[in-house]
Amino acid sequence: MGGLDMDYGRPPLPPKGPLAVSKKDMEHIRRVFDQDMSSKKLNSIISPREDAQMFRSLDRHAVPCEGIVELYELLWRWGHRTTDQPGFAKNFGFAIPDTIIIEKGKPYAWYFVSKKDGSLLRKSEGSLTVGAVEKKFCRDRKDDESPICAAWYPVASQFSEARCHSPMAEFMTPGSCREFLSSLRCTHSGIIQAFVEPCGVSNFLVRTVQYKNQTSLSVRTNRALLVNGKGNAFDKCATFEGWEGLSSSCSRYRSVGQPHMEDLILEAGEALNQRIELECVRHMLFLEPTQHVALHFKVTKDQMLYFIYASVVSEKDVILQTRPQLLMRDSCMTEDLPCQALLPGGTEKKATPYEAPACAKRLQDRQREAQAALDDMRNLLESESSERSRREGSLPPIHGLSQATDRALSDVGSSGRRRRSLSARGPSKFDSILPKVHYARPAVPSVPYQIHSLQHSLQESGRYEYSPPFLGQDVVKRPLVTPASARTEPPGSLRPPQGSLSARSEPGGLAALSTSR
Repeated sequence: MGGLDMDYGRPPLPPKGPLAVSKKDMEHIRRVFDQDMSSKKLNSIISPREDAQMFRSLDRHAVPCEGIVELYELLWRWGHRTTDQPGFAKNFGFAIPDTIIIEKGKPYAWYFVSKKDGSLLRKSEGSLTVGAVEKKFCRDRKDDESPICAAWYPVASQFSEARCHSPMAEFMTPGSCREFLSSLRCTHSGIIQAFVEPCGVSNFLVRTVQYKNQTSLSVRTNRALLVNGKGNAFDKCATFEGWEGLSSSCSRYRSVGQPHMEDLILEAGEALNQRIELECVRHMLFLEPTQHVALHFKVTKDQMLYFIYASVVSEKDVILQTRPQLLMRDSCMTEDLPCQALLPGGTEKKATPYEAPACAKRLQDRQREAQAALDDMRNLLESESSERSRREGSLPPIHGLSQATDRALSDVGSSGRRRRSLSARGPSKFDSILPKVHYARPAVPSVPYQIHSLQHSLQESGRYEYSPPFLGQDVVKRPLVTPASARTEPPGSLRPPQGSLSARSEPGGLAALSTSR
C-alpha cells in the first residue's frame, strides 16, 4: 500500500482523523436513525405484506445500480505513475478483473491485469471488438465453476443522454452473455466485467463508504447457493444490486483463513477515497452534497482482494452504514458525566495494579486482624514465661516453651496465613480504594424533611406488662419547607359556632356545672 502515499505531482493530502460531529449534524443523524426504525415494522424490510409479495414476484428484485466508469481510467493512470513495485496489487492492495467499458453500444476501453508482471494495462484499439469480448467471457465453464461468467453495470451520469436506458444491473451466463453482446445498441452504456468467484458457497460484496472522515464497511451475502442453487442468475448473485431480502447484511468481515482481510479492505477503501478526493471526482461527476461514492470489493478463494465497481449512494444509506462509528462519537459517549464520582466505578481510572476489589480488601482485613490477635497471644505467653523464670527458687525456664507456643499458634492460624495474598505481606503504599478523579467529591444535598418520633402512651399497649417492642418506631416526616396554604388557618365558616361548645370543651365548664348543683 506504499504506492498510495507517494507524490504524483500534486500536494499530498494532510492526515485527517475522525472529525468531531457537531450538534446540528448529530440531530440530523438521529432523525435519520429514527425514521429508518419507524418505517420498518416487525423487523421487516418494507412491511410483512410487501415482503411476501416481493418474494413471490421475480421481476421486481432488481434495484437501480449504476457504476462510475471514470474510476477505471484513473486507476490505470495511477498504476503507471507508481513505479515502486512492479505489480498493481502490491502498490494498491487490490486487483481489477477484466473490465470492458461500453459507450453507446461499442467497446471503448478494456482494462486487465497482466499475468507477466501484475501491472494494470489497457488493450489497444484493434483488440476492442465484440468477438474478442465474447471469446474471453463466453467460454465453456468447468464443473467446479459457477455458471455466471460476466456482470453488467450501467454507467452513472448526471446527464440523461449519457446514461443507459435501464439502470438495473445484470448477471449473465455464457448463453445470456452472447445474446447480450449481439443485442447491443446505441442506448447501452456501462461496464461488462468478468465475474469474480467468491470465497464461499454464496456470492457477496463488501461496500466501503466514508462519512465525516470515518470509513466503514458493510458485507452483504446472497442467501442462495451460487452453484446448484434455486432461482435465476440474478437472484443467486445479487447483493447491493438487488432487493435487500435477497441477501443478509453485516458490519464486519469475518473469515477463518483471512484474519487481517478486514483491515486490508478498510485501508484500501480509505486510500482510494483519498485519491478520489484528490482527483476531484465528485466535481467531475457533478455530485450533490447529499451524494457519496461507495466502493465495492470482493475476496476470492486465494485470498486476493478485487475492486469490482464504484457507485453513487444517498446520504441516508451512508449514515445507516456508518451508524456504529457515529454512535460512539455522540456527545453522550464523549462528554464527562456530571457527578460521575457518585456512581460505582464512575472514574477515568478503572483499575490499578496496587488496588484490590472490595471483597479481597475485606478478606485481607480479616486476615490482618487474625494475625494481630495471634501476635498478641504470643507476646502474652512469652511475657508470662519470662516472669516465671525470674521467680526465686524456681526451676530454670523451659527453652522449648516458645517453640511449642509458636507451633500451637501456627496450627490455629495456619489456614489464615496460607491464604494471605502477596499484597498483604507488607504495608501497602496505597490504603484507599476510593475512585481517583481530578475533582473533589461533589456535595450531596440533605433530604428536604426532618424525622420526628411520635409520642407513645403506655395505656395503648393494653394487656402488655412491659413496653411494647414497637415503641419508638412510629415516626413522622416533617418537610423543611411548608407551603403557604398549609400555614393559614381555616376560614371562619369551618369553625364550630361559639354557642354550640359543650361543657367539656368550654374552659371552666365543669366548675360551673358543680356550682349549679
